[in-house]
Amino acid sequence: MLFCAWEKGSGFMNGLKSFWGDQNFANVSNGIIDGLAFGIIAIPLIQKAASSANLAPELLNSWLVTVYVGGGIISLIMALYYKLPIVGAWSIPGAFALAQVMGNFTFNETVGGFLTAGLIVFLLGITGTIKQLVRRIPTQIMMAMVAGTLFGWASKLIGAFKTAPVISFVGLLGYVVCKRFLKKIPAVVGTMVFTLIAAFVMGKLQFTGLDFGVAKPVFILPAFNGAACLSIGVPLALLVVCAENMQAIGVQIAIGKKPPVNGMTIISGIGGLIAPFFGGHNCNIAGPMTAWAGSEDCGPVDKRYVAAVWCGIIFAITGIFAPLTMSVLGMLPGEATTVIIGLTLVSMIIGGLEESFGSGKFKFGSFASFAVAMSGIVVLQIGSAFWALVVGTAISLLLEKKDYDEMKSPLD
Repeated sequence: MLFCAWEKGSGFMNGLKSFWGDQNFANVSNGIIDGLAFGIIAIPLIQKAASSANLAPELLNSWLVTVYVGGGIISLIMALYYKLPIVGAWSIPGAFALAQVMGNFTFNETVGGFLTAGLIVFLLGITGTIKQLVRRIPTQIMMAMVAGTLFGWASKLIGAFKTAPVISFVGLLGYVVCKRFLKKIPAVVGTMVFTLIAAFVMGKLQFTGLDFGVAKPVFILPAFNGAACLSIGVPLALLVVCAENMQAIGVQIAIGKKPPVNGMTIISGIGGLIAPFFGGHNCNIAGPMTAWAGSEDCGPVDKRYVAAVWCGIIFAITGIFAPLTMSVLGMLPGEATTVIIGLTLVSMIIGGLEESFGSGKFKFGSFASFAVAMSGIVVLQIGSAFWALVVGTAISLLLEKKDYDEMKSPLD
């Protein structure tokens, strides 16, 4: 069944043979920047989730190296086998959804929730039902949940401007400069550089030494708790499928390629079945990073897969040396990290709100989903991400039946 569902590509060895000859400055440089930028920027996001559960440093290191190396491996497999710009990583919205509920469970139970998500995604892929599922879940309600989940974290930006106005303003200035004038450099990289300079000039860098150690995986035995499986497993699985994979699928369609929908889902499921045993919440197709690798900046369409390969390599290296990256980021004041995280989430929140309310459909369900997710409410030990989907869908079924009848899948 696995091989029947998996779409045939040009072949891994074929992709490997053509890889060296297809390299050019555009796809190599952008691939490296893609992996480095997202790799560095995203580490504090997992740190935040881990801190909510008071995880020991060795567990945090294991989580990081697992999802980073796993994501890199997925990039190599998919990009070379299909010769398409498909990048693997992990779910950023998933990490924030986890931060809301991880404190309610032991880490072993949390890992059981991770494993549940991986199993759901894997089954959706091998059975080929992923397309049917996507046709039944309104994208608007899903993306409203994503925006609501992230909104609370981004709103902490206001507090940072109050307690550290100079550093926060300089960080925002770096974001604006890159967004407006240096468009090939990720805006949040500008924020990071500017806040680092500001903190140095103001004497607020905390020189505690650099950790040149290598992150090592630690085996974690999962424990299964019904509330954890619902609160963590179901929302995480839906985020992987409907937020990450669907964006990556859209990128392939936009550049005129036929996306391997089942293959992308299956490998995300495999990543979700392996990563939890080492503390990782999932290794899956990455929507934003795939969008970068598939962009015009990466050169000719048929050679953009090279950017995905390099992105995967750099992403994996970032995870292996996660202690070094964390020690560098640890030099910054807490407000600087808050500004970096908040501005990282801005584009995701805006994108989520655009998809939720831009079409004019599922407005009531989307608003309910957004409001519930933003509230951070926990009922029966089940976090707000799950309830946002339940409440949003129920309200749309009651009030917006016409929208359901007219709903079109992104795969149609």
